[in-house]
Amino acid sequence: MSAAHPGRHRAARCLLAGLLALAANCVQAADAAREHREDFEQLWGAIDAGYAYYDGVRAQCRRGRDAARRRAEKARSRAELVDALEASLQCLHDDHVSLSERTPRSPRRVPGETDLWARWKDGAAVIESVRVAGDADVAGVRPGEVVTHIDGVPVAKVVERMLGGAGRPDEQARDWALRHALAGPREGAFVLDLGGSSPRRVEIERRARAAAPATSILARRMGEERDLGYVRLKNLDDATLPGELDGALGYVKDTRALIVDLRDATSGSRAVTLGVLARFARAEGPWQILEGRDGKRSADRVAPAPSGGYRGPVIVLVDRWTAGEGEALAAGLVAVANARVIGTRMAGLRGELREARLPHSGIVARFAGERTLLVDGTPREALRPQVEIDPAAPSGGPGDPILYQALKLLEK
Repeated sequence: MSAAHPGRHRAARCLLAGLLALAANCVQAADAAREHREDFEQLWGAIDAGYAYYDGVRAQCRRGRDAARRRAEKARSRAELVDALEASLQCLHDDHVSLSERTPRSPRRVPGETDLWARWKDGAAVIESVRVAGDADVAGVRPGEVVTHIDGVPVAKVVERMLGGAGRPDEQARDWALRHALAGPREGAFVLDLGGSSPRRVEIERRARAAAPATSILARRMGEERDLGYVRLKNLDDATLPGELDGALGYVKDTRALIVDLRDATSGSRAVTLGVLARFARAEGPWQILEGRDGKRSADRVAPAPSGGYRGPVIVLVDRWTAGEGEALAAGLVAVANARVIGTRMAGLRGELREARLPHSGIVARFAGERTLLVDGTPREALRPQVEIDPAAPSGGPGDPILYQALKLLEK
């Protein structure tokens, strides 16, 4: 009898340890769920109070709020929490809204991480632009083609699923969903069926995003007389770019006109934007207008750089991958240097970003806190090039139709 006591004691100790561990796990799970819920509420509290374009989607986002909150509460890891928060933000249909963290399951960002720009025209999913040297370009997709199926599923059905079957989505929401559907997976292949007079199927292989270019600026002299300047700004996130621009502008300062190419400007920082604008400003003055949700407006201003800059005529090249700060810079160059814009319309990312840091995870959410307007009061996203290029039917010879039109204009 006494010999069995040690065994019973060991069993009791194991049972107690197991119960304590289970209780600790339950407490941890409850704490995690509470923290995730509070982060979710902080995120959506910030959106409710401060998102400048919320009126059009408020009702739709609130309908799915409870389900989105439960998904966040049930997240078992930080990555699952990010996935849940990202999914909850999709109801905004706004590519200028983002989180500071991504996961392998995060959707590709449009336009910075994709190479197809499409929209609905008369019920057809038409590809308007294809990014040069992107995966889709390599696969042979061309502007003007119509997408009928994605991975064998009718494109309209793919878009409907992406929108969650919510009510009757407007044109902007359907275009947003189409572009995200065509972004494809983060890595791997997907298949497009293309209609038209010669229907065909293409496979697009998505690869990891290339690293940022080693140099943020390319400068050269062009034209038969080498009297035209060309500067391509490749990375508006690089804090050294304004200083590098001083050297580039010194190289082209005696040219009769300058082409500033912003077709690689898919993101950036405000400090860099202001630094570049200062090199073109003729005098201190406004370069954009901000409008709060209360309707009050204020002007952002910029002054000429002490180091000087370029004072000749300026042409700005843009396309659908000119986004965010790239769009702000293009609009600012129109304001401070009377620049002419050539290309396609830009990405149309709206608003001046503000940040909200979530209390437990520390994840930062970025969204438009103020509307951005041109100095004449026009919404920035409505800015159209003075010379607008149709990539499906460009005029001019082979090569780069946007640059061709700029050079043609300057040769007059």
